[in-house]
Amino acid sequence: MALLYEEDLMPFFGNPNIQRQGARARALAAQRDVNTLPDPRTYAAVSGLLGTAPDEMGFSVLNPQYESIMQTARPAFYTGTALGVAPLARVFQAPAMALGRAGERMAERVVPKIMERGGLPADLLQSMAQGSRSNVYLPTTPKNPNPLVGTRYQTEQLPGIVSRRPVDFEAMRGGSMMTYPTDMLSRNTRVTNVSDIPLGSNSFVTPGGLMYMMDEGNIANRIGYASNQAAATSQNNRALQAIKENLARGGTGRVFMAPHTMPPGGENFSTGPTLGLLSLIDATNPDPKLLEMISNQMRQATVKKVKGKYKDFVGLNDPMAREQLLTGEGLKAGSAGDLRKIFVDKMSNVAAEKGLGFNYPDLQRAMFDPNVMNKPSFLMGDAIYEALPQLGIRPGSHAAYGYDMPGVFLGNTRGAPVSQFMQPVYNKILPEQMNKPGASYKTSSFEDLFGRLQEPGDIPVGNTYADPNQLTRGRLSTGGENISMFMDDAEIKRLKKLLGEQ
Repeated sequence: MALLYEEDLMPFFGNPNIQRQGARARALAAQRDVNTLPDPRTYAAVSGLLGTAPDEMGFSVLNPQYESIMQTARPAFYTGTALGVAPLARVFQAPAMALGRAGERMAERVVPKIMERGGLPADLLQSMAQGSRSNVYLPTTPKNPNPLVGTRYQTEQLPGIVSRRPVDFEAMRGGSMMTYPTDMLSRNTRVTNVSDIPLGSNSFVTPGGLMYMMDEGNIANRIGYASNQAAATSQNNRALQAIKENLARGGTGRVFMAPHTMPPGGENFSTGPTLGLLSLIDATNPDPKLLEMISNQMRQATVKKVKGKYKDFVGLNDPMAREQLLTGEGLKAGSAGDLRKIFVDKMSNVAAEKGLGFNYPDLQRAMFDPNVMNKPSFLMGDAIYEALPQLGIRPGSHAAYGYDMPGVFLGNTRGAPVSQFMQPVYNKILPEQMNKPGASYKTSSFEDLFGRLQEPGDIPVGNTYADPNQLTRGRLSTGGENISMFMDDAEIKRLKKLLGEQ
């Protein structure tokens, strides 16, 4: 995008005859179907620039030129939104729509005149008409969110993931159910465009969250999930203990794993977000000074109470940075996963977003599994596999979580909150987790210590005491004994109703 000066953004108040022609064009436009236009992209570019959202222009998804039109409309709209140029001379609104080729010729004549009078640069209008990327950061805040942020991305699902299928509840009858946390990343999804920035050869493929168990290769090799060696070993041992408890109750000895989703950000330890940010850096070629500023922030960051833990990070301008971030090669302290978390944290702040011309939520949602990303966090049961802990863990292929946990994919449900899915076990553990010291316990007043005491059904807000729901989820995710749910007839019936299966 060309550099814009203040005078380039001033509205044009020109020839009243041309303004009247614009008004006539708009009136005629209202009487015609945009899908019959001889040059719909010109209409899309001008309408978008003047503040009409792409999905409000009236183009049908069945239009054979739909994708091409949207590739023009989106950057036009984002540019108009970001630069506040909607007051620009509205003589251009729908000239092609109303007047056909005559409208195009009118636009060709008037564009230079707007340039002479302080309008938008011609190269910007031309780039929008060609459907090129906008490379624009859109301002957004929690109090004033931009609805476009988090929607600007393009992905392609690659082969290798089996279709979703209903879970077989009868297979689970007499078995036991367990859970642990997972991120919301998709698997085998190629991300090709973020914030209207085409990644081209820099596109990347997501490594997997819940879809990991649905990978055809993993199913064939009896791989249920993956984690680091210590966590994988712990989860495998938990499954062995659950089998022992299940058999003691007269069960089948089968154990099923239904991971629950972490909130957004839980994926930052994985390689997916880092791959995406590195792709954006390669695609946008930002100022080296910006990259060095971010590198210094990473070096100075406090990680697990250690300030400057990654002070020896080579920096984002060094070709070695990719290897350090993805594998930890050359790091003198800490893990590659924790370095990735710092990297994502610093690359998702406003300064970095503006420097690269993107919004991090666009990248984040591009990577998420569409089956869970719009549902509340701590959703359990979207995908379920049968654990086979007797086979033991083994080194795997996941770049962030290098050890595979044995199992085989069972099926999918619409999911439910952990507290509801694991209700009988959850309700038994929850009271045991109440009134444990929280972050502000030592500095709390006597009034808070007594006024915020937690009871079943009454958990006051605040940090005086730790969140018992969080502690309960933690116990269900890491505890060794009495954390599995026996799947008897009553539980099968309850879950079917909860998950909409009856």
